Amino acid sequence: MNESNFRFAYPDHLYALIGVFVCICIYILYRIINRKKLNKLADKELLPIILPDYAPFRKNLKFCLFICSAIFFIIAWAQPQYGVKKQNVKKKGVEIAIALDVSNSMLAEDIKPNRIEKAKFSIQRIINKLDQNKLSIITFAGEAFVQLPMTTDVGASKLFLQTISPNIIDKQGTAIGAAIATCMRSFSGNDKVAKTIIIISDGENHEDDAIGMAQQAKEKGITLHTIGMGTTNGVPIPIKNQYGQTNFMMDKNGSPVTTKLNEQMLQEIASAGGGIYSREDFSPILKALDNMEKSDFESSEFNVYNERFQIFLILGLICLLLEFCILERKNKYLKDIDIFNFKM
Repeated sequence: MNESNFRFAYPDHLYALIGVFVCICIYILYRIINRKKLNKLADKELLPIILPDYAPFRKNLKFCLFICSAIFFIIAWAQPQYGVKKQNVKKKGVEIAIALDVSNSMLAEDIKPNRIEKAKFSIQRIINKLDQNKLSIITFAGEAFVQLPMTTDVGASKLFLQTISPNIIDKQGTAIGAAIATCMRSFSGNDKVAKTIIIISDGENHEDDAIGMAQQAKEKGITLHTIGMGTTNGVPIPIKNQYGQTNFMMDKNGSPVTTKLNEQMLQEIASAGGGIYSREDFSPILKALDNMEKSDFESSEFNVYNERFQIFLILGLICLLLEFCILERKNKYLKDIDIFNFKM
């Protein structure tokens, strides 16, 4: 431990001392005005006769004790810390790559508010619950991109998640195979850490061999889970125009384009990847992740400071207690006692 380190955890709180300084100035001004009034009332020698209980020293002492307590409380509020030691923390978990379908079909409102927003909300649940693991986010439609590289930064994960929408990928479609390949590239080269892929989609794969890619992932020791978003009933795809008005996507014949959940495709992909399929419910996936073997994948060192606010808090309470016990006026039972001429 290096005992020479002193700091305030919240130094901005010390600005409250300005308020204490203002109170002192106001009190001094009040005492000056009050003294002038008393001087007009009588001479200094006559004041003890006219005002026998008047005790300016007591007022000043009470005010000083009150100010001292306020200063000590403010210092305690700023959380002084003295003494620091290094602490090494290892993170233990798994690597998770989440692939989110952002094709236009994910705008369907067969689940509220729509498929993609419900998926984003559920992904946030995963981030909150599995904050000790490494996480990457891949978005895909007709092609796949790494939206967030593998990280342990929970704040960054939530920030990037909020920016995801179907507008971030121009090429439409649902290339689940490309998403799986991109997920595999997002993992670290640490073979000791367990890895898993979570595909979140409506399952309308039109682009590639997703089942074949899932089998490749399994051969590399990567578990693949799928989560279906939507219902099996065909629903139209809402599209907003430049004026914010909602229309529906039309085909070449002018008929509304409908989309429905392809559960069979997602079940086959999960089976080929050695994982499980769940419809809208992330709980089975979370349980499967909890049961995976955790490994040390990151070590970080940070300073731990010893808290010293307790000392100032106690001093503040002592000053406040003394201020409460001291009367502003002389005690009528003790005012005539002269401790220097006291006789037994």
